[in-house]
Order: sequence, then C-alpha cells, then structure tokens
Amino acid sequence: MKSFVVALACLLPSLALAAPPAAPTLSVAASNIRQLEFRWDSVPGVARYELWFLPGPGAAWVKYAEQPAQRATLFRVGVSVHLLDWRAARYYVNACNPSGCTPSNEVGVDGEQLAAIGFVKPQSPRSNRHFGSNVAVSADGLTFATMSSESIGTKTFSPTLHVFRRNTLSSGWHREARLVPSVVESWWTGLPGIDSVAISGDGNLAILSTGEHHDSQDYQGAVYLFRRSGTTWTESQKLTLDVPDDEFGYVVKLDEAGRTIAVMHGQRPDRGLATAPRGTIEIYRDAENDGIDQFVWSATVPVPPNPYGSPDILACYQLAMSGDGLSLLRSCRWEEWGEGFTQVLSAPSWSESARLDSGLIYGAELSHDGSTAVVQNWATAQVWKLGTAGWESEGQLNGAINFNTGRDHRRIALSRDGKILALGVESEYTAGVGPLYPPYVAGPNNKGTGSVAIFQRKPSGWTLRRLVKPGSTNVGFFGNSVALGDNGRLLIVGAPVDPSAATGIDGDRTDASSPERGAVWIY
Repeated sequence: MKSFVVALACLLPSLALAAPPAAPTLSVAASNIRQLEFRWDSVPGVARYELWFLPGPGAAWVKYAEQPAQRATLFRVGVSVHLLDWRAARYYVNACNPSGCTPSNEVGVDGEQLAAIGFVKPQSPRSNRHFGSNVAVSADGLTFATMSSESIGTKTFSPTLHVFRRNTLSSGWHREARLVPSVVESWWTGLPGIDSVAISGDGNLAILSTGEHHDSQDYQGAVYLFRRSGTTWTESQKLTLDVPDDEFGYVVKLDEAGRTIAVMHGQRPDRGLATAPRGTIEIYRDAENDGIDQFVWSATVPVPPNPYGSPDILACYQLAMSGDGLSLLRSCRWEEWGEGFTQVLSAPSWSESARLDSGLIYGAELSHDGSTAVVQNWATAQVWKLGTAGWESEGQLNGAINFNTGRDHRRIALSRDGKILALGVESEYTAGVGPLYPPYVAGPNNKGTGSVAIFQRKPSGWTLRRLVKPGSTNVGFFGNSVALGDNGRLLIVGAPVDPSAATGIDGDRTDASSPERGAVWIY
C-alpha cells in the first residue's frame, strides 16, 4: 500500500503536465505612439506565450510574436495606424506547454487608433511657427525632420530644422536636435523653397534650404547640411551660388545613401535676373571613402528647350530623386497653358531617357529603384511603371473625396518599393478623425481639416486603402506635407497651421488658442 501511494505521488506532476495550460484572459490598449500593449494574468504550467493576429475577414491567422513564460505577461507591438484595419483586426494569446496550447479570448482594437497616433508640436508656445510645413523621414523609419520658423534676435520667421528620433522601431519618439543655419534670415526676406527638407536613409544627414540673401540680393538661396555623430548634430557644409534672386534650393533632394544631392533653382525666367531658369538642377556628389565627407559640384542639368520657340514661358517646378540616386524626375510646364510634361533623367549624364505626359504639376516622386514614377496634380496623382516595353501608365489616383482647392506644394510620398502612395489634400473636408472607412461623409465645406489618401498597388491595380484624417477637428492644413518611412509602414504628416498651444509630444490636440503654430502627426 505504501509503495502504491508513493507511485501515485510521483505520477501526479506528470499528469498535470500532460494537459495544456488554462486559457489566459487578454486585454489590449494603445500604450505609446504606434504601439499596442497586450496584457494577461500569468497561467500555471506554461512554457511559452504566443501572440496571434488576424488582419481581417478572409485572411489567415498568423503568429505575430512569441516569448518564454519567464518574461512579463505582456506583448508590446508596433502598428502602422494608416494601414491597419482597426475595425476588423483581431488578436489572441496562446498559452503553450509540451502538451499543447490554449487560446485566450479574442480582442479587437477598434477604439485605440486615436491614442496610437502621435502628435508633435514645437517646444516654443508662440504662434505662427508653421511647424510641419516641410517634412522628411529616413528610409529606416527611425528619424524624421521638419521645418519650423522662429524669431531669432531681430529676425522673424527664421527657418529652423527640428530632428526627432526613436532608437528602435518600437520605442518612443523624442526631439534630438534643433538646427539653426549659421546665417539667420527672416522668412519674408529669405523665403525657403517649396520642398526644402531632405534626410538620408540612415537619418545621419539632414538638409535644409533657405532663401538666404547675399549682398542685398533677396532670395539668392542657400542649402545647409547637418550631420549627426552619436546624438550630436553639427552644420557640416553650406552650398550656395553667387547668383542674385536665384532661389537656389527651391527644391532639394538627397539619395538614400547620402551621397548625391540635387538642388533646383526656383527663379522664374520672366524676371530676367537669374542666369539659371526655374528648374535648372545642380548635382553635388560626396565621393565615398575620400576622408573629407564633403559634397562637390558634379553637373548642371539645364531646363529643356521649348519646342514652341518661347523660352520665356517654359519652367520646371518639381523634382524627385530615386533612393539609389540614379534617376531624377523633373516636371515642367508652360506658364500660359498650365499643361506640361515630366522628364525622366538618368545618371551619370543626367540626359533625358523618357518623357511622360502630365498636366498641372504640384509634386513628383520616384521609388527607390526608379521604376515607379508619380506626378501630383492638385488632389490627384498620375502613376507610371517602367516595364520591358518602357514606361506604361497605371492610371490616375484621386484623393479628392470632399475637396475644396489646392496649392503649389508637394503633397505626395511613395514607399521604397513603390507599392504604397500617400497623397495629401490639405483642404479636404470629409467628416471624422483618424483612419476613416467608407462611406465618406462630407463635413462643413469651410472647415477643411485636410486628409491623406493611402493607395496600395495590388496585382489587380491601385486601390484606395484608407483615408486618414488628423486626430482632431482643428483646421491645420493637414496633408500640406507628407513622408513615408520604413517602406511605407510609417507615415509622417505636416499640418503647418494647426492652432493647438500644446508643446512637445502628445499634448492637447483639441486646443485651438494659438494660431498657425503647426504640428506633425505620426501614423
């Protein structure tokens, strides 16, 4: 009898392990910008936990993360607010041991999207900062830069560059630097370019162009380069040309490796002052491993000749550079007619390799390998794909759901692989906040909060995946500038007249007491 009791006592632990664990009870909440936190109570007899994710109806469940039971009973995962289907997404946690797994309850995340959106304001509480008027994000999705304006000494509305960083894809954002050019100018005597911020793929080189004037010549222009070493940023170089009223830096572009810069002249040819008409491009190169880490002039790409014999009315307005630095997209038009064309320019000679028909031109974008080209026409975008037979049109994408008007500014961004396109429409007035789903209902026509239309290329063609609004109903020109990082998984949107008096990150987004301070939204 005694031996039977001993044998039974030895058998009980193995019988307990022969059964899968009990079911955990799961909850979820947004815990940081672009982050969801899943929590549950510890379950006895567990070897590991698994987080499973269902993107939407018709999709398959996928294992999203796994961790041993010894770790904390939580998962923190990054999310793309503009891509996730918040209404349909489902999650559960498996509690597993060698005998099997037991699922928790399923949880949805609809209702957490607004808390997951980041809201970034300038540190200074003063109004009229136009923070977010230009934005750029690194390809790795860890750094973004935005232009702002400040009063510095006797200068007002002086362009400055603010750099924000997160150390990992799941960590929080913080402001790493406020960069001020060595020559401080007032905005109105030194007007920045229309697309005046760029950043390298690793986020270690940032560029700001200003309308800096020299020898009493307004709008001569300058391009400032800032480099990061560790967490310290310094002005490393300044590019300028001794040409009066030239608007050098009207558009600046930088390749992903941070080795090629394209600078566009912005001067209108009918002013008769500049030697380089609007749209002339200067190419600068930083030779690799040369030990000096400085850019030198490499080439000038003149404006194409006007076939109609009227050189005074042909000008180029927008510029894009492929991430590999081997292709440029330059959009030109005739002032009188508004219609135009877009050139594809190829390195190393930067000669025209193709010409694409385009209408009104307000922005241009290229994929990393230069095989997808996009031209923005107010609230629409024309897309082309380079195939074996040359460039083929993939049609026109319309972001004007409820649209008022547009203005001359680049408001498009393309993912590295050319499959996600963001199109900002700053005067769009569809009702709602955050990511929206059809049907799209119009709000007050005079209260254009702005929106960003997210399009995705699928085997069947391009489709509107989501309409994204700001996280408040303030009129802020949301969508005035847009940028995509982490191959489209990170969306940065500028709203340069947002009136909230909040400072720093994630303040009161509903306040409207400080006109035109500006904001940046993170999705």
